[in-house]
Amino acid sequence: MASPQARLTILHATEYQQQIPFHLANHPVCQIHSIFQNGLNIRSGNCLFFVGTVKNGRLPFGIHLTSEQLRQLLNGINENSSVSWEPKERCLAFGETGPIVSIVGADPFDWRISSELVTNELLSDNLAMFASILLEEPRVTGLDIDVESWLTRHLEGSSPSGLTEQRFTSLLDVLDSSNTIDIEQQLRFVIGRGQGLTPSGDDHLVGLLAIHEATGILSTAFLETLKRLIEKESLTTDIGREYLLYALEGQFSSTVVQAASELTRKTDIYMLKTLLSELLDMGHSSGIDTVFGMLLGLLALRRKLE
Repeated sequence: MASPQARLTILHATEYQQQIPFHLANHPVCQIHSIFQNGLNIRSGNCLFFVGTVKNGRLPFGIHLTSEQLRQLLNGINENSSVSWEPKERCLAFGETGPIVSIVGADPFDWRISSELVTNELLSDNLAMFASILLEEPRVTGLDIDVESWLTRHLEGSSPSGLTEQRFTSLLDVLDSSNTIDIEQQLRFVIGRGQGLTPSGDDHLVGLLAIHEATGILSTAFLETLKRLIEKESLTTDIGREYLLYALEGQFSSTVVQAASELTRKTDIYMLKTLLSELLDMGHSSGIDTVFGMLLGLLALRRKLE
């Protein structure tokens, strides 16, 4: 391999998740998994890492570049380029003479959601603000659930409209259950359901897990069943799996951390709207799908506190 000094393009990352170098040190031979507009995913061992911009927040498996740096990187590689981690130089080397991405001088991050004691009064206030923000305009999830209609029916105790709505009502019923058979039945419907690199069902679960991280709404049986299905079976995409595994460890993107944290502490509608808007703007439906998962989590907490 050519030394970093011999390469024409050396890109200094701006930020990186602090655990990434430790994993790459154990699995230094990598390969490009997928390339898209905001960055690329590389596979290292059984894990994926993202190298790209912060358009969708700082990712729990991300090494982040500026838009111009990403353009230079993508111009210098292709899907067949080799990738290796060079521990002494603390950089990813692409190809024999291609660009390198260095984390020397970059800022390490580790976004976490703090555990919160949420009272009935606080939850009632935040749910009211949350609903008013969500219902400012028509919103439909990637699984074609009309959020306003679903929420209205749920709060009124009316019957769900259609199979998908019914299954999410059933999912709410097993969040604190110890019955692994019932839990597994509902999770098998949700995991991997929908289109895209991160299916909508997975995004719902990530949002739900974010609220759990703050409030502890999910049973041990639910968490263990979800982890087993994700680790042992191929029910979703590689990227969907990665997000779920990180979420199960309490690690989320910065946009998810900020929104979930704000939803579970005393706040005001202006701050909440700003943070939710950043999340809602993500992807084709990824933002609203994640936010819908957070809504499920808060409704589960409401039921628990009643």
